[in-house]
Amino acid sequence: MTDPTTLIGYLLDSPWLLPLLALAVVCDGPLPLVPSEPVLFSATASALADGDRWRIVALFGAALVGSLVGDALLYGAGRSSNRVVAGVRRDAGIGAWVRRHLHRRPIVALVATRLLPGGRLASVTAAGRVRLPLRAFVPATVASSLVWCSWMTGIGVLVGPFTHGDPLLSMLAGLLLALLVGGTAGAARRVLRYRRRALAPA
Repeated sequence: MTDPTTLIGYLLDSPWLLPLLALAVVCDGPLPLVPSEPVLFSATASALADGDRWRIVALFGAALVGSLVGDALLYGAGRSSNRVVAGVRRDAGIGAWVRRHLHRRPIVALVATRLLPGGRLASVTAAGRVRLPLRAFVPATVASSLVWCSWMTGIGVLVGPFTHGDPLLSMLAGLLLALLVGGTAGAARRVLRYRRRALAPA
């Protein structure tokens, strides 16, 4: 039976890591359960422990490409067919907030929702549904992708000194941080929703 540490170490050192990371980032828009964040955390932490800064730059680039391609696909799905993204509610939550702000402040709308659970799917498909022009969507998605990639890569750099390049520890730290970020963002959303309901007139 293969040692999990050996298997994860092979993945993090594999020449297929960059295209697999880019593909995972493309897919985690419509499929938020795809673990692109832990892979990026872990690979960055491992590269930092090895002193390979160019690999960190390459990981950042692969994640950025995957983010931009995934956003383009979600935007196209939002424009072309409501059935493709039928699971996204149009009358409440992130999507409703984004639609209220997209035309006036598209960069703020996409950046503000990018780190929230499900925020990428809701915000980018909403941009397609409201027919946000490409001249506004492109800089907004570039800005949100840069913020997301910088945040995730930065967390990987912070994790590196604690895992010392151990593949299994890096992957576990990545999973825990992904759960922590998602749980914190989800809790913040629930608090804000509760406050809005409490302040709303009876």
